[in-house]
Amino acid sequence: MKQWISRSSLSLLVMFVLLILPVSHVSAQEPTADLALTKTADRKNVKIGQNITFTITVTNLGPAAATNVIFGDPLPDPLNFVSSSCDEGSVSWGFCTVSSLAVGESATITLVATPVSNPAKSERRFTNTAFIGESDMFDPNPDNNTATLQLHIIGKTH
Repeated sequence: MKQWISRSSLSLLVMFVLLILPVSHVSAQEPTADLALTKTADRKNVKIGQNITFTITVTNLGPAAATNVIFGDPLPDPLNFVSSSCDEGSVSWGFCTVSSLAVGESATITLVATPVSNPAKSERRFTNTAFIGESDMFDPNPDNNTATLQLHIIGKTH
C-alpha cells in the first residue's frame, strides 16, 4: 500500500509539472527558416521636396524554405509615401508579400518617400525601421528581422 501511494504521488507530481511548464511549439523535426533583413537608402540627409529611395531585402538563410513572408517599412511620420515595387510577389503600400523563398533566395522591395513639407524641429532627425512582419516558418534568429537607419531632413521648410 505504501508503495502504491508513493507511485500515485509521483505520478500526480509529474502530471502537475507537465501541465504548468511551458512547452515549446517547435519540435526538433519542425523546419525553420532564418530570415535576415537589410536596408539601405540612397541618402541619409534628405531635403524637403526631394525623394529618398530605400532598398529593403529579405534573405532566407535556411535551413528550410520560407513561405508567406511579409516584410517592408511602415514609414515614420516625417516621411510621405511616394511609391513602392517588389521584385518577388506582390506589393501593398510599403510592404511586400512573397509566397515562397528558397534557401539562399532573396526578395527586395524598393520604397520611395519624400519628407513632409513642414516638419517639426523634433522630426528632422529620426529613425526609420523596416521589419519582417510575418512568415509561416519559425525563425530561430529574430535578431536579424529588423533593419534601421538614422535619417536627417535638411533645408528650408515650405
